[in-house]
Amino acid sequence: NVQALPSHYGLSELGNVKPGQCVLVHSCAGGCGLLALAILRAKGAKAVGTVGSASKVDVVLERFKGYMTRDLVVVRSSDPKEYSEQLRRSLRTLGADGFDIALDAVAGKYFQPTFDALGPGGRHVVYGAADMTPQGDTVWTLLNPMVGLRLAWKYLRRPRVDPLELPAQNKSVMGFNLIWMFSKVSQLISLLDELYEMDLEPPLVGQTFAFEDLPQALRLFQSGQTTGKVVIRVGGDDDGE
Repeated sequence: NVQALPSHYGLSELGNVKPGQCVLVHSCAGGCGLLALAILRAKGAKAVGTVGSASKVDVVLERFKGYMTRDLVVVRSSDPKEYSEQLRRSLRTLGADGFDIALDAVAGKYFQPTFDALGPGGRHVVYGAADMTPQGDTVWTLLNPMVGLRLAWKYLRRPRVDPLELPAQNKSVMGFNLIWMFSKVSQLISLLDELYEMDLEPPLVGQTFAFEDLPQALRLFQSGQTTGKVVIRVGGDDDGE
C-alpha cells in the first residue's frame, strides 16, 4: 500500500476524485498507473488510461476485467493532433465531454492536448515528465552531443501555462513530489489508512532482478518497456526485496 501513496495523493488529495467522475491516467500499465486504476475502480470513478506501446494494453485489460475495455486504453500517438483525437474518442466512449482529472507522469508534447481535454473545473495533476527523459544508456553518454541538443530542444518547446488564463478556462494545474510530504506524518498515515480500507490487490510485479543485475534493470526501466513494478532482490534469499 505504501507504493500506492503517489497515486492516491494525486487522485484523492489533489484531484479530489468523486464517484462517477472521468479520469485520465497516463502510463497506466506502470506501477503507479496500475495502482491509480485500482484506486479509481474502488472509488467508483470512470477511467481512461494511456500507454506508450500496444504491447502493454493486454496487461491493463487482464488486470481490470470488467472495468477497462480496449476502447479505454489509448496507445499514445506521437502526433499531438492524433493524440487529441484519441482522447476525444475515449471520452465519447464514456459519454463525457471532458475529463475531471488527468494524472500525468508523461508531460512533454502530451501536456497541452491533455490539458485541453479537461472539462470545466478539471484538475491536471503532474508528477513526472517521461516524455522529457532520454531512454537507454545515452543519458549517461557525455560524448554524444545529440543527447543534450534533443533535451535542450524539448526544454525550449516545453508547454507553458498562463495563470491569467486559468480563471477563464476554469481549470487548474498542480504538481507534487512526495519527498516534500515526509514531514507531514499524520497526513501520510491518514492516506495509508484510506488505502488499507480500499483493500486493493497487491501491486503487479512485472520484472524481478537480482541486485547484481541492477544495471540491466535500470536499462530496462529507462527503455519505457516495463509494466508494473520492477523489483530488485537483495541478498541470497529469493523472497528478499
